[in-house]
Amino acid sequence: MLNLQYVETLLAVLATGSFHAAGRRLGLSQPTVSQHVRKLETALRVTLVERDPAGCRPTPQGRALLPHAEALIRAGRRAEEAVAGNRLAIGASGNIGTFLMPEILRRYGDTGAAPADAEISTNTHLLARLEAGEIDVALLEWWEGRSGLVARVWHREPLVVIVDPSHRWARQARVTPQDLTNASLLAGEPGSGTGRVLREALGAVGASFRVDRQLGSTEAVKRAVRAGLGISIVMACSVRDEVGNGVLVALPVEGAELAKSLYAAHRDPLPDTARASGFLHVLTAAVGC
Repeated sequence: MLNLQYVETLLAVLATGSFHAAGRRLGLSQPTVSQHVRKLETALRVTLVERDPAGCRPTPQGRALLPHAEALIRAGRRAEEAVAGNRLAIGASGNIGTFLMPEILRRYGDTGAAPADAEISTNTHLLARLEAGEIDVALLEWWEGRSGLVARVWHREPLVVIVDPSHRWARQARVTPQDLTNASLLAGEPGSGTGRVLREALGAVGASFRVDRQLGSTEAVKRAVRAGLGISIVMACSVRDEVGNGVLVALPVEGAELAKSLYAAHRDPLPDTARASGFLHVLTAAVGC
């Protein structure tokens, strides 16, 4: 088992380029810094630091350790904060973070709780961060079981077809599954789970959809649809402003309940003292946002 203090000392040596400067940074004597690095090298049975007149550099083994060492220190700080119960880190997938998270954070702040740290990333990256203990709660657009993690649906967000106001469907109240057969769609962030929802809800029609362009984000999709480059299917909350301003038209699909289940995932069990418990309570009450 690696000693976190020794790991932190190694990082200081590599960041400052010298044992003396690392000691000043950490408030340690130079012999103590040398001892920490030597003990870490002994534990790993490799040399981690090269010394030359230009300063200290990592060996190949030291470079290989570096990202893991940084992650260990982050995890150690998160563990201290979790025990103290004085910090909350939330991760949200792209659409949730952009279109739903601001209102959720406002409502959480209204409870008098200290502000939460928030980040937006992909589902896959957030799950990795959650498993590593670097975030407390992940708000996800799809869920696959992970050992040590649990998730529950906190909201079902309707999906709508969006077209520009000049499109032939723009004057319709809705579209039919037949209208969408073999449709060519503009897609946003890959891996958001929308395709899975469409296949499950629309069967063969959903399976027939083709992605004409993968644009990387819902914002890019909305601009492309407004420019008349195609149609898309998005979360209704993501186009509320554009529909209200008349620059996009949102259409439900007749006879189909198109909605995406949104999940809140966390480690299992969740400590009784965790601030995440209070956030989850607010989250389930904020589904109207």
